[in-house]
Amino acid sequence: MRVKRRKTMALLAAVSIVCAQSTVSDVFAAGAEEVAAQENNAVSIEYLTLQPGERDDSVNLNWYAPEGTQNAIVRMGDKTVEASVRALHTPTKVVEGKYTDTGKIVCQATVSGLSKGTEYSYQISYDNGNTWSKKYSYETPNAGEFRFGFTSDPQIKENGETNNGGWNPSDGKNQTGWAVMLDKMKEEDVNLIVSAGDQVEDQSWGKSSEYAAFFAPEEMTSLLYAPAVGNHDRHYMFDDHFNLPNEMSVDGNAASLNQVKTTFRGQNSGTSQSHGNYIQATADEIAQSAESNGVTPNKDGQYDFVERREMETKGNYYYLYNNVLFVTLNTGAYPGGNDNENAGNVNVPSASKDNSEAEAIVSNFRTTLNAATAEYSGQYQWLVVTHHKSTQTVAKHAADSDIENYVDAGFEQVMDEFDVDFVLGGHDHVYSRSYVLKNGQRNAERLDDFHDPDGVIYLTGNCCSDMQYYTPFEKVDKVNNADYPVLANGQTGSEAYLAGNLPIGNQEWNQEYSPSYAVFDVADNKISVNVYNLSGDSNAPESKLIDSFSVTKNANGGELKNGLENKKASIAMTQTAQYNSGMQNPDGGVMEIIDYNTVTGWAYAVNGVTGNLTAIPMKNKNAVDKIALLDGKNINIKEIVENNYKGFSYGDMTSVAVSPNGEKLAVAIQSSDYSVAGCLAVFLCGADGTLSFDQIYEAGVQPDMVTFTPDSKKILSADEGEPRNGYEAGSIDPKGTVTVIDLTNQNVSHLDFTVFDSEAKRAELVQNGVILKKGTAPSVDLEPEYIAANDKTAYVTLQEANAIAIVDLQTLSIENICSAGYEDYEKYPIDIDKKDAAYRPVSYPSLRGIRMPDGISLFESNGKTYIVTANEGDSREWNEYLNEAECNFGKGQTSPSGKITAENSGLTGKVVFFDQNDYEGLNSEYDYLFGGRSFTVYCVDGSGMKEVYTSGNELEAKTAAYFPQYFNCSNDSVEMDDRSGKKGVEAENVTIGTVGEKTYAFIGLERIGGVMAYDITNPDKVLFANYINSRDFSADIAGDVSPEGLCMISASESGDGNAYLLAACEVSGTVAVYKLTSQKMDASDNDNTGGDTDNNTGNNTGNNTDNNTDNNANTDGNPGGSDNGGTHTGNPANRGSKTTSPKTGDQTPLVVTSVLLFGSASVLLMSMLRKKNK
Repeated sequence: MRVKRRKTMALLAAVSIVCAQSTVSDVFAAGAEEVAAQENNAVSIEYLTLQPGERDDSVNLNWYAPEGTQNAIVRMGDKTVEASVRALHTPTKVVEGKYTDTGKIVCQATVSGLSKGTEYSYQISYDNGNTWSKKYSYETPNAGEFRFGFTSDPQIKENGETNNGGWNPSDGKNQTGWAVMLDKMKEEDVNLIVSAGDQVEDQSWGKSSEYAAFFAPEEMTSLLYAPAVGNHDRHYMFDDHFNLPNEMSVDGNAASLNQVKTTFRGQNSGTSQSHGNYIQATADEIAQSAESNGVTPNKDGQYDFVERREMETKGNYYYLYNNVLFVTLNTGAYPGGNDNENAGNVNVPSASKDNSEAEAIVSNFRTTLNAATAEYSGQYQWLVVTHHKSTQTVAKHAADSDIENYVDAGFEQVMDEFDVDFVLGGHDHVYSRSYVLKNGQRNAERLDDFHDPDGVIYLTGNCCSDMQYYTPFEKVDKVNNADYPVLANGQTGSEAYLAGNLPIGNQEWNQEYSPSYAVFDVADNKISVNVYNLSGDSNAPESKLIDSFSVTKNANGGELKNGLENKKASIAMTQTAQYNSGMQNPDGGVMEIIDYNTVTGWAYAVNGVTGNLTAIPMKNKNAVDKIALLDGKNINIKEIVENNYKGFSYGDMTSVAVSPNGEKLAVAIQSSDYSVAGCLAVFLCGADGTLSFDQIYEAGVQPDMVTFTPDSKKILSADEGEPRNGYEAGSIDPKGTVTVIDLTNQNVSHLDFTVFDSEAKRAELVQNGVILKKGTAPSVDLEPEYIAANDKTAYVTLQEANAIAIVDLQTLSIENICSAGYEDYEKYPIDIDKKDAAYRPVSYPSLRGIRMPDGISLFESNGKTYIVTANEGDSREWNEYLNEAECNFGKGQTSPSGKITAENSGLTGKVVFFDQNDYEGLNSEYDYLFGGRSFTVYCVDGSGMKEVYTSGNELEAKTAAYFPQYFNCSNDSVEMDDRSGKKGVEAENVTIGTVGEKTYAFIGLERIGGVMAYDITNPDKVLFANYINSRDFSADIAGDVSPEGLCMISASESGDGNAYLLAACEVSGTVAVYKLTSQKMDASDNDNTGGDTDNNTGNNTGNNTDNNTDNNANTDGNPGGSDNGGTHTGNPANRGSKTTSPKTGDQTPLVVTSVLLFGSASVLLMSMLRKKNK
């Protein structure tokens, strides 16, 4: 035996060997006998298969031996056990050429005491170990985790029949499809396969050749296979072929199950003789003593199929595998009666009977579940039931009378009663998944990620061999059912179903006419399920994911996390919930942007890596003492867009927005070709969180952000147009544009910046402090990033140009481009030393921060319009092109201007400056950093804007005070000072909302994480309010890391009357939910902890001549003093075409601002092309 490499070598304990139906006659120690034994491949082993034992440390074996075999032993590892040996059952009717096993011997054995995570080899001998069969292998599951596969209806047919749609096996035989599916299952590292039945096709006592084909794949000898009895398996051959654990007895003792006579003869005509086990013969059949499968009518005029009845009662069994209790029930029977539609039909003699047959069968199920749950009480976390005839399906059997009888008899009520987690069925040859159901009703939203669901999830497995498939709404077996199924639209019955209406229980279904299987990944209190279809080349098939969901039990996000100023702030911030996608990516893009539908109560988060949009129900999610883990559902936007937009190739999904009226949702999609126009896909929003495709509009190149105007009449997108192949000859630098879609008339406009390409206009932009690449037209150099808009005007950040464009939405024209200004690091000391492992802010007279705003938001106050920008900063790195100047002061290098040196600054590490050599709009007398490490408030008026407040260095000063040991760490590392020499905290995004009577700006901090809240009720007196950071600093990526998208939910728009802030964290792949509560403050509490300087002079402070350039670095020893606070500036910025705000940074506005940052931590997945990692 070989212990798995991923597990530590374990010592094997002495184990007693359990034998089925016989006592041990000989136990061989691993020793001389083993050495002497000879392996002989001629030892005849037929139909060898493994079933689970009563626990996962045991395994059951079953095989056929040659006629005359009197004993058999199994050696597995160092254990040897004697097998039971018995004759085969004799079928009711033996047909020569069909049943070819006469005389063979059934051998069954159980090996127990196996170790976890170990691969065993095993052999079989008929001569007490002198000669052994070839070696087979079996691998036990790891402790605490395992995978099991789910299949249904291989229904192997001797003639190899297949369905010619979808994927087809290379040789056109269903046996090959079955074998390929098992190969795929083994590739998924499953330890166990559970089947919902119908192993073979022939239901008239079975066919030897079909079973031979069924058992042919190697996986049947190396993987545990736990079958259910299907309607095609009700014969003794099933009993002879499988060694089932804890099988319920049918021999009449007190604990046994009752055999039930079933009288069903068909759905409508009553002509079938293959359904019930005790069916009324017709007058002609009685008169002629007509034979049916070896049986003739008895003296009571009944066909009494004893074999069928016995096999409809056997096959109820259970076993404990790791932390899952599996119970397999036998729904192969056809209970008759309870058929009001055919009560007067003489051809359906059982129709008028009551439902006692199904009730008796369901009583057997309750007995089985009672036995299972009692025996393993307290030892399992999960309860999974497998059976054949799915009660929650969508195709040919959706209206079957016998299935309706099971439901009416309380089958699903029993599942509720025993708190079953999953019910796995088949029979209908289609894949379907139900909602979480309880008492026959939906008890959860339409979701893919569940936490502590109160109810049962039903899965129906499709055919797993390519033999036969059924198509929803095409036909039903019972065409006149009036009251079953119950449909989602409130109607009932066959006719309404065939009109295209799904049953109320169904959430998902798939029919691609390809073999299907599911993999359940069990990891303690979480089960993740992936469902696949075979696809691609028949000789080398692929597995196509068609459904994916997870269930987590008894889990939460830990203790509630509180804002750091909750005790004295005007606003309390508390994390009460979290959605976790289960993915992390150091490069971001997993949970990137989020928006909320104020009408339906659903939030939608972008996962650009997978192309999914995750729908998250936000209703009634108010935790009491722990962080609630939210459910979610993934919507495959990538697939929808590519299916509906001919010729378009998905590259990335970058943004989502919901119309304020709640009717529509739009997503921004970039093409896989960076130079090709992207698109905006628009959907209609359903009350249950679902989206219905509406329309696709062409956007500009690389749409990076999408939003609606407040009146819901226009969709806007910022189309970035980055030169992702660089600036070399032949490469393309696409135009940046703003797309405006007028939903009232469907007009689509792409507004570009060509009006600024003239020499005079370009020169004016440069004069006003807009940064442009030399020799490049503004129309291609400007890269729209983010939009804030009212119904008349849009404000668009042009990050790399350090500018904001003002767009008139009525005339559809770009009215002006205004500089965003600079931070003056002589006035506001900052820490750019990544080597000192401390927060030491220093004043640099020649240093400026280019704000380069990313996120932008808009609000009204006292009749004026204000915008707030998050000043992240961004460099350009495309192929060989890079506009960074990295200076290593530890090696004697100086800043680009030469004014900052190691000697006059004390710097010893690397600092990344803006490389001015290729740009206009800057002053070569200064050094510039990317980003302002700040946020800024502007008053906008007409086509100009006036800066009224900027936070200066307050964001980093506060993070240093709150998290000194993690100051300026990155979003993929908790190392202190990691980002000091680059962009610091990186204010990524900003959103605005009202809580109580105050208006707040919430600023997300991309690197260290968290969200800062500032009171902007009075824009002339902005006050820091609070900071919450739900990042877990115990690991590089843990908790909520790297908030990218922020979304405010007002108290009036939430489901519970509380205000919330949602932060989508793109590195950790999480969405943090912060509850916002208005608080009254004592006057003594209003200390604005980082300096309320309120230097609101209203003067232009542009007269800073920066004379102190020789003594360049001035250490500020008072990080909490007034010079570290934000500053109200009152500078008229870019009125009309004139700019009197800081242009190249030669003017020094005072800066005071408040930022809200949300911290996240995450790691994983592929690297998407993202520009926020510099």
